[in-house]
Amino acid sequence: VNPSRPCGACRYCLEGLPNQCLDMRFYGSAMRMPHVQGAFRNALVCDARQCVKVADHVPLSLAALAEPFAVGLHAVSRAGPLIGRRVLVSGCGPIGALAVAAARAHGAAEVVATDVVDEPLAIARALGADRTINAATDTEWVARYGADKGTFDVMIECSGNAQALRDGLDVMRPRGVVVQLGLGGDVSLPQNVVVAKELSICGSFRFHAEFALAVELINAGRVDLRPAVTGVFPMRDASRAFELAGDRRRAMKVLIDFSEGDQL
Repeated sequence: VNPSRPCGACRYCLEGLPNQCLDMRFYGSAMRMPHVQGAFRNALVCDARQCVKVADHVPLSLAALAEPFAVGLHAVSRAGPLIGRRVLVSGCGPIGALAVAAARAHGAAEVVATDVVDEPLAIARALGADRTINAATDTEWVARYGADKGTFDVMIECSGNAQALRDGLDVMRPRGVVVQLGLGGDVSLPQNVVVAKELSICGSFRFHAEFALAVELINAGRVDLRPAVTGVFPMRDASRAFELAGDRRRAMKVLIDFSEGDQL
């Protein structure tokens, strides 16, 4: 079930930008008041247009990744064609790790991922990263990849961290595209680097059509997202599941399985 419910009638919906809907109701969103209830429940009533069929052979644990994978797919679409291009993904939480898979699925020639923790980097490699860098311990990586005006054609910044963005600008090639996906506070950017390299910086927010694409890719087996699932718990162990989910060294995506008949 696609959690995105644009109104379909506002100016942005009519312009083909439903993810910018002025009356968006996104399950579990705290961006409007009152907050929109999530789908963490035994039964859910939704519009038929939100539903996408999952193939019989696909386990629900993989189908549950369609939403965060769609976020990565939308970010990739904002970068333009990736075939033959070198891509840097900064920040390997669930969204960043799945952005690695999205970049690989879109034909990137090379995908390099950075983080400050080793464990999520291992999952990024399992999802398709050619190389990973621990930016906390490898203090020379910016100098290496920044030589000769940079290495990467595209950066998908998923951490929202100001230093990660700053380092990314240094390793971008001239006329590269930076897609800011991670949410953070206000940051200062070196305008001289952006101007001299003629870099393009754009934002990426949620998704729309990419949700159906995510399900299609999962159904067809064109992506293997299993490494992102690091725990599945029955409802009775929900507290333990949330505790695990908060530990980046032990968990990526932690799921709760309602199939055993547990009740909320």
